[in-house]
Amino acid sequence: MKLYYLNEFLGDIVNINVEGMWINAKIIPSKNIDKFNDFFSAIVDEENDFEETNYSEEWLDNSNWYIIDNENRKKGIYIPAVYPDGEISWRWR
Repeated sequence: MKLYYLNEFLGDIVNINVEGMWINAKIIPSKNIDKFNDFFSAIVDEENDFEETNYSEEWLDNSNWYIIDNENRKKGIYIPAVYPDGEISWRWR
């Protein structure tokens, strides 16, 4: 599987596990993901409130995030949680 934001490839997704409606995996990031590092850090930081006004409205639009599955099908997701250790979690839209 591959993670995309709009038409930008952000990384390969491997070692997929399903827990209820959440999908958890590892991401092998591409260089394109670097600009999202602060955004993802803020999303997963449970000790601080996420300030939407600090980020682009396009980044906050769930319709801009999707995964291309192993059969090359595009599947919409909600904004993924990408952790510093390479873990990724998401839900299908």
